[in-house]
Amino acid sequence: MVHLEHFSDHPLDYITEFYTAKKVRIDSCPHCYSRRRLHLHGVYHRHVIWYEDVFSIPVQRHYCIHCGKTVSILPSFCHPGFQLALPFLLKLLWAFFNRIPSGCALAHQHRHFITRRFLFCLNRLIEYFRICHDPLIVFPDFGHEKAIKLLEMVHSVGKPHIFGKRYHDHFKKGFMAL
Repeated sequence: MVHLEHFSDHPLDYITEFYTAKKVRIDSCPHCYSRRRLHLHGVYHRHVIWYEDVFSIPVQRHYCIHCGKTVSILPSFCHPGFQLALPFLLKLLWAFFNRIPSGCALAHQHRHFITRRFLFCLNRLIEYFRICHDPLIVFPDFGHEKAIKLLEMVHSVGKPHIFGKRYHDHFKKGFMAL
């Protein structure tokens, strides 16, 4: 399971903060709801695609002694299940749905997969905005127009990591997860 936590807005800042700051602790298990603090179980490295750069960032892993499951603490600029950083992912989706030529180095198949997955998850995004913001929001019927309106609403929340963390805290998964 993944737990999102806000550290910094850029992977380089996160890497320096990871090695210099105090480690984050989880006070209860999200699997079995045990009230005992989870043990630090180690660190693994994860690749993050940040626009034109690729970073290998360290990620903490914690272990529950009751249920035996682990929890990883991801920085909030990461999207669970994807290597693309959240700001880059949202910019890529915005460029695709507004038909703006994107100068990114991603393959056509990768961009196509991302846009198809986003279109597939539109209903859960609509549900999130109706529950957490305004239950009377009206969305267009056409898929691309609906996607553009949702991306505008995501940008209106503030920084991408704020939206990503709030969404993950509400549904316990990323906004593009199946």
